[in-house]
Amino acid sequence: MAYDSDIGSGIGFDLNALCVGHITGNTANNSIAAFPDNFTTEAKALGADSETTANGFEVIRPLFTEPDMLFNVPEFGESELINAVVGKISAASKEKKVLLKLNGPYSVLASLIRPELFYRWCAKHGEAIHAALDSITTSLEMYLNKSIDSGAGIISLADPYAKVSILGEKRYREFAAAYLSRLLRGVKGEMAIIHLCPHSSIPLVQFGCFAVKEIPVNSDTYLDALIHQNGPLLLGNRCVYSGKIDSITSLIYTGS
Repeated sequence: MAYDSDIGSGIGFDLNALCVGHITGNTANNSIAAFPDNFTTEAKALGADSETTANGFEVIRPLFTEPDMLFNVPEFGESELINAVVGKISAASKEKKVLLKLNGPYSVLASLIRPELFYRWCAKHGEAIHAALDSITTSLEMYLNKSIDSGAGIISLADPYAKVSILGEKRYREFAAAYLSRLLRGVKGEMAIIHLCPHSSIPLVQFGCFAVKEIPVNSDTYLDALIHQNGPLLLGNRCVYSGKIDSITSLIYTGS
C-alpha cells in the first residue's frame, strides 16, 4: 500500500516549508484572519529558541538533548505566548472568520529534537517519547479549545514531520496517529470546522481510522467553501489552500 500517495511524492522532511500559508498566515482571502503568523508558536511556548535560515525560514533550535528530559516536558496551554495568540483571535473574530493554524503533537516534539536523535529515541526510548507526547497533546487540546472559545471558526491542523515512509506503519500509528486522533477527539467546540492536512488525513483513512464522505460544493477556493459550512465538521484529503473545488471531504471517525 502506498501511504504517501501522489501528494507526498518527493517532499522533504519539513512539509510546512512548502506551505506558504502555514508559514506566513496569509490565506489570500480577505474574509479570513489566520493565526499565528508562523509555525513555531508551540515550540517557543515550550521554551525553544529559533533562528532564520539563509532562505528566510524560521526554524527551531533543538531543545531536548537527552531522552530523560522528555519526562519533564511542561504543559504550555496557559503560557504567555499561547494566551497572546488567543487574544489576537478574540479581537479579530469580531470582524472576520478566524483560522487557527495548529501543529500536531508529533511535529511539535520532532521540531525540538535533532532528527537523527529523535528516530533513535523512538526506537529505544519509547516511554520517554510517550511521556512528552502526552504532555504536548494535553497542551494542544487546551490551546485548540481556548481558541475555539475565543472565536476561531476554522482549525487547520498539520502534522508534517509524521511521515509513514520514514517511520513505518507501526511507529506512525504509535507515535503520530494515536496522539493526533486523541487531539481531534478532544475538540469541544460544537461549531468548529477542523481541517486536517492531507499528508495526515490520507494515511489515517488508509489505516481505517476514518471513513470519508464527499460533500458537494461549488467554490472558487477551498477556504471560501469552508466559510459557508456549519460545524461540527472534520475535513481532510485536500490542502486547505486549494483553489476551485467541487466537493469537500468529510472524515468520519470509525473507532479504529
